[in-house]
Amino acid sequence: MASEKGTPPRPRLGRGLSSLISTSASAPAPPPAPPTDAPPAGAAPAPDAPAAAAAAPPPAAPDPRPSEVPVGDIAPNPYQPRREFTEQELAELTASVAQQGILQPLLIARASGPDATTPYVLIAGERRLRAARRAGLATVPCVLRQATPQEMLEWALVENIHRADLNPIERATAYREYMERFSLTQADAAEKLGQARATVANYLRLLDLPDPLPLLIASGTLSFGHAKVLAGLAGQSDRQKALALEVIEDGLSVRELEAIVAEPDPEPRAPARPRPPRPPYLVDVEEQLTRTVGTRVAIRPGRAKNSGRIVIDYYSLDDFDHIVAALGARLES
Repeated sequence: MASEKGTPPRPRLGRGLSSLISTSASAPAPPPAPPTDAPPAGAAPAPDAPAAAAAAPPPAAPDPRPSEVPVGDIAPNPYQPRREFTEQELAELTASVAQQGILQPLLIARASGPDATTPYVLIAGERRLRAARRAGLATVPCVLRQATPQEMLEWALVENIHRADLNPIERATAYREYMERFSLTQADAAEKLGQARATVANYLRLLDLPDPLPLLIASGTLSFGHAKVLAGLAGQSDRQKALALEVIEDGLSVRELEAIVAEPDPEPRAPARPRPPRPPYLVDVEEQLTRTVGTRVAIRPGRAKNSGRIVIDYYSLDDFDHIVAALGARLES
């Protein structure tokens, strides 16, 4: 076993960001004062070096409490994998920060290099930093870490993955950038990020889908489950696009799409009759509901008169909470 040989196991980051903010996650203790050449006046002669080392008190443990750092002293993380920050979620977080302050400290590192313009650079907590700036906070609680560029990207990925803050295309792009930047295989990346290798592979396959499918996936129009099925049709871009359109127009579930894909290639069929255009009033109602709820809302008329479905998409737990609040529901825990 590794412990018998004295070799620690290879670190994994899959426990989430909380595993990074521990008693070891605070700023390093200040270095001890350099020794003087002569003892102070009246002091006893210095003992032998081994005896002095044995008698010296152990160094003080670093303070695990976060420190307040001026907002203007923190630069954004240059390796931030998240690209989209919706205006609504930032506005809501800003209102919360203005009332309650920052409840979870940001993770920062000391800036270095000739291009550094601030004392610190952000590792994790981009939304909180943006909200703090909007709310006019002068300082934010931070935990200082020493971090390499690889660790900064790893930790930012871990936070976003475990908070479900990345859309599938952002996550796939972050995996690819991580692997290319540090010359890692899929297995290496999966192990260091605490993910299954198949998970990393499934996300990377999304980047091979033809346009405009990646945009539809990033916006939530196509789910990750649908995208995985379509990615299995590698090299069949026309069929991938046709099936994606069918999923959107007919509201196919993932299982229904899997059943279609599993069927043998059908014989050439006569062109389907063009679908009638959607009534303008229906499109207008969908847009109004989407603005009200804050996420995509689709209306699917049923076969029977005055029947149908209202489909509300959500892409994170925050979205789910917003939808529940918008519906005026109060869920019992």
